[in-house]
Amino acid sequence: MFQKIGIFGKYAGEQCWENIETLLQYLQSKSKSVYLDDTSCHCFPAERYQIEIVARDQLSKRIDLAIVVGGDGTFLDVARAIVDDDVPILGINLGRLGFLTDISPDDMITTLEEVFSGVYEEEQRNLLKVSIYEGENKVFEQRAFNDVVIHKTDSPRMIEFETFVDGRFLNSQRSDGMIIATPTGSTAYALSAGGPILDPNLDAISLVSINPHTMSTRPYVISGESEVELRPHENCDGVAQIICDGQLTHNIAAQHRTFVTRNPKFIKMLHPKGHDHFELLRAKLRWGDKL
Repeated sequence: MFQKIGIFGKYAGEQCWENIETLLQYLQSKSKSVYLDDTSCHCFPAERYQIEIVARDQLSKRIDLAIVVGGDGTFLDVARAIVDDDVPILGINLGRLGFLTDISPDDMITTLEEVFSGVYEEEQRNLLKVSIYEGENKVFEQRAFNDVVIHKTDSPRMIEFETFVDGRFLNSQRSDGMIIATPTGSTAYALSAGGPILDPNLDAISLVSINPHTMSTRPYVISGESEVELRPHENCDGVAQIICDGQLTHNIAAQHRTFVTRNPKFIKMLHPKGHDHFELLRAKLRWGDKL
């Protein structure tokens, strides 16, 4: 079980390198085959451990477990890259919130001992796939683990667009944009915009408007099997942006149509035994704190 391990790091920081070194020493002591991700670890002194650094698009095809050393942003980046190769992923938290990277550096060796002994919990979460068309030509395609956002650019003016679900017209709105979120992303930007918190085991998609012009525009939850289409209003003469996980962007105008669907494959996340998502929510959102 889990003999070929890929390590993905945060793009900079001595703390990341120190924890990767600790991981390497442990994994080599367990006779594991270990590879480093070229995208995030190309500056790591791999020759010290005689470790191969592999291009990310090839690495996910050579490993049976991905370990992410970083924060939730690093986890999002890696999850999008490996989801279609069915590689389970485990996160060591060097960030602040740690909704996704839920293992502390102090506990990582103990947790890995349990994982390699088969003592862990696994869950599957959905991702989104966004495709942008200009006429019949696809001009952009990406995945998102948290959310796909249509957002106005630097202009103070609202944007106008129409939303369709499974080919049926849902609404037309003027707003600063809209967040199309997975249950994982429901505790990210969508939560800040007033959207609902969705249990991560749900196969659902939430639609949350950003500062809508009318108070009647409310968050809406649809089946994970649905297709969402966004069409800028035909009279729009400006540019908006499509943003995936706050990390990947593409400009759109009136001639573009944007489609968002569930990614065909789910990401497999590993957690320590006894992992409790409710406990995580209480800790991160400070539920129950005395005022």
